[in-house]
Amino acid sequence: MLDYTVLKDKGGLVPWPRLEDLPFAKVLEGKPTHMGRFDLGGFGMRTMAGVWECTPGKFQYTYPGDEICTLLAGKLRVTDENGKVHNYTAGDIFYTRKGEVAVWEILETVRKVFFIHDPDAAKLAA
Repeated sequence: MLDYTVLKDKGGLVPWPRLEDLPFAKVLEGKPTHMGRFDLGGFGMRTMAGVWECTPGKFQYTYPGDEICTLLAGKLRVTDENGKVHNYTAGDIFYTRKGEVAVWEILETVRKVFFIHDPDAAKLAA
């Protein structure tokens, strides 16, 4: 069992590839940097879970898998592909589907727990 009442504060976050270098992200404002930790799976796996953190900035993101997020800290504004604006703070939970395009505007450094499932990925998480 992954118990995020404990794991959310575990630490162990490491720098992830720059957002500018990801094929599914486009930085629009600022210099957001992100880091994370996988507790299940890893990049390119069919199932992934862990903790992610990002500094303020704005970027467009095309979701590489279905994802559910629980925001642990910070303030975030997400504009979905229909132009609807969603404001999130600690404790909020939201879901996005694979291929959905959204603009993330991180107003205060965010930390989230994520669970991603990509049915098209080649490998299952171990």
